[in-house]
Amino acid sequence: MFGFIAASFSKEKKLYKAVKNILGFYPGNIFLYRLAFRHKSASRVSGGIKSNNERLEYLGDSVISTAVAHYLFMRYPNKDEGFLTEMRSKMVSRATLNKVAQKMGLHELLNIDVKAGGFKSVDGNALEALMGAVFLDKGYRFTEKVILKRVVAVHIDMDEIEKRDWNYKSKLIDWGQKERYKVNFQVQGTMNQKGKRLYKVAAMVEEEVWGEGIDQSIKAAEQIAAENAYKNKVLLLMEKQSKQGYREPLGDEKKTLGEKSGPGVDVVESQEVLPLKTIKHQDTEDACKEDASVVPVHQKMMVLQPEGLSGTANTISVALGLGEAGMHEPVPMEGSGHAETSVPSASDSVSSGEERD
Repeated sequence: MFGFIAASFSKEKKLYKAVKNILGFYPGNIFLYRLAFRHKSASRVSGGIKSNNERLEYLGDSVISTAVAHYLFMRYPNKDEGFLTEMRSKMVSRATLNKVAQKMGLHELLNIDVKAGGFKSVDGNALEALMGAVFLDKGYRFTEKVILKRVVAVHIDMDEIEKRDWNYKSKLIDWGQKERYKVNFQVQGTMNQKGKRLYKVAAMVEEEVWGEGIDQSIKAAEQIAAENAYKNKVLLLMEKQSKQGYREPLGDEKKTLGEKSGPGVDVVESQEVLPLKTIKHQDTEDACKEDASVVPVHQKMMVLQPEGLSGTANTISVALGLGEAGMHEPVPMEGSGHAETSVPSASDSVSSGEERD
């Protein structure tokens, strides 16, 4: 009996010292801190009620979120709500809290059934439960100071957090809207893993699975699926398109000719295109001898002149008011002093091509 009491006292003393080293103060109600480190796999049952850290985890989650929101509001006075929300999400995410808890050495204090194994985020959950215990023991103002001075200031690099990409779901949806791809997320099923329900979610682009994610919540699984889709598919596609210089249609878009496949790019049925030849004009009349239809100009320029426009050229010349002879009738050129043969300018060639199309 005496040995049991001595062992219990020894454990409590160890926990007292650990809390003092980690958070900088001695606990008031040690029971709360002991409960904060009791994982549900090591639950104690009393009167049909399981005793573990899940309720404290729920409370601590809200306390941390509130303290971080206040901190960001004061740190970034000129940033909008979207920026603040994303920063808070990154700071209180499972990945961030897990890393912070491991740096703080909380895993060594956890009371967990190692035989159960396979649990995710146990360290981050313990950190939330610990902050819940501090809140009940010392109040909110005290807990906020602990979070900012002992957690954020010591273990979180704000510059790294600010630069880190986070909301891949929003990035994937924004990319799809910009590029006119249909993006959605579908829950493909659920599974049980050692007593935990996991959700499997797929990130769908044009009804094709681009990425999958599995997690304990649908939202978390969507983020994982979106990240996989963005990193493994979208970035590669963007790199390919940047090299090609245009947006390549996906799936059924390739079958639908004439439908817009991207901003300013049309997919149309192939038609016979008249060849274009490039003629360099020089400041000498010798250039005119090579092609009687070319008028000498006083500046060096490049003109695209269609070949083989016999019937079409006559139609265009009538539309331009040049008469049926059109391309062959002499038209006075301003400043030339005599009549020369007129050739449509580069802009005229383009507009004529649009009329033909």
